[in-house]
Amino acid sequence: MSCNAPSAPGPTLEIPTINELAKQHLRPLVRKIDRQGFYPEAFLKLVGEAGGFAHHARRPEGLREAIRITSEIGAYCGSTAFLLWCQNTCVWYLAHTENTPLREAHLDSLAHGELLGGTAFSNPMKCFSGIEPLRLKGRRTSDGIIVNGSLPWVSNLGPGHLFGTAVQVEDEHVCILARINDQTVTLGPSGQFAALEGTATYSISFRDALITEDAILADPAEAFVNVIRPGFYLLQLGIAFGIARGALNDINHSNKALAEINRFHHEQHENLSQELAALEKRTDELARTPLNQDKTYLRDVLELRLQTIEFVQRTTIAALEHAGALGFLVNSAPQRRVREALFFGLLTPSGKQLRKMLHQPK
Repeated sequence: MSCNAPSAPGPTLEIPTINELAKQHLRPLVRKIDRQGFYPEAFLKLVGEAGGFAHHARRPEGLREAIRITSEIGAYCGSTAFLLWCQNTCVWYLAHTENTPLREAHLDSLAHGELLGGTAFSNPMKCFSGIEPLRLKGRRTSDGIIVNGSLPWVSNLGPGHLFGTAVQVEDEHVCILARINDQTVTLGPSGQFAALEGTATYSISFRDALITEDAILADPAEAFVNVIRPGFYLLQLGIAFGIARGALNDINHSNKALAEINRFHHEQHENLSQELAALEKRTDELARTPLNQDKTYLRDVLELRLQTIEFVQRTTIAALEHAGALGFLVNSAPQRRVREALFFGLLTPSGKQLRKMLHQPK
């Protein structure tokens, strides 16, 4: 599972650059992504070539820049922002594995978009939160771990793409990095979604797949999961912030013609913008210490994640209502953002999962 990779990260994107990149190469595709399920692989590679996934590859403090870039993309397309999260999270796994050969083989190629990758950690994160057992089962052999099982709904995948996940091996949990191939780790249909159809989302099947030592992210998994968990959650916030920014732009657009009636809506651009700024400030504060494993710190991250779900759903509904009947047209941006925001509330950890985790004793 090795590949040729540059020895060090290249240039990283500044926000005006990513904004121009999105305007030129993403904005014309948004309707095609949403309505036709178009997967913007070429755009992802452009982001990678410019160093857009490299901020947090070698510097944990670069998490903040990764969140900001995802937000910039999300203002145009929440579906594509979700793909950035998938790629960024795969980079995050490689950045924190203690398996040095594995990290050096793939980290920089993922950080620069030469390799694309997904995150199949929804089931593991639920497992480590006591919600469901691991779906993948493995047995040890002299050659490595033989894995069987299936995972539904894993995104940013295609032939040769990488993804991280976890396997139950007897009484232990093991985190692995796997690659899609035509024999033992294969893709299958995942059903048609109301949104996020352009995210290359599939089910994955493992059929006697051999995972060798050079593909082990962590064995055992628990300490590794505790390290990556805060960043896993914080990186998601860029998706919601971007969708909310797009919704605020929609409100401004609607007010060009409907300001007189829209001033009676209970949600206004000014108060929503202030709430967004406060959430972004809190995210910036927490992202300064993404490796903090203190329970109070993790609880703060979970509370912020839940607040962001509620905020982005309120904001997108407000934008649709500001648009009036035009907002309910199939191809309208406000209607699309409502669906994207609802998806954000289902993304692991979902709102109900967050409430369960926060209900547990401190």
